[in-house]
Amino acid sequence: MVVAATNLEPVFEPVIEQAGFKLVRLRMMGGASRTLQVMAERPDGSMDVEGCATLSHVLLDFIET
Repeated sequence: MVVAATNLEPVFEPVIEQAGFKLVRLRMMGGASRTLQVMAERPDGSMDVEGCATLSHVLLDFIET
């Protein structure tokens, strides 16, 4: 079953916002092996390496539960 990235926005957006970020875009990439690209930023529009690491850990914890 292939799920469109837009169908995943309601699932991921609350988690991203709870972590203090704003969802910019979700994008599915790849062929048989798919990758979900998450684009997010802080409310002021910024994003740095520490923010990426923080959000990555939050999303990984969410996905694994």
